Amino acid sequence: MTTYNRKFELSIKDIDLIERSMRFQISHLARTETSSKSKESVENHNKIIELMNVLGTFHNQKIWYGQIHHTGTPLG
Repeated sequence: MTTYNRKFELSIKDIDLIERSMRFQISHLARTETSSKSKESVENHNKIIELMNVLGTFHNQKIWYGQIHHTGTPLG
């Protein structure tokens, strides 16, 4: 039985491209979203929320490095 591939090997460049593409899509959906509460507007809003959640997941999985002084105290 086949299963989903749960391990992906993406470069930093790949992740950056995905993030920029998602931000572009969010921007496009926000521009086309009308001020009235039409069905399309609600669908666009829901898509924006879904894309923002994925961007948040990417952000939370990143490992952030900072400079540390030789005493072990973070700088700045």
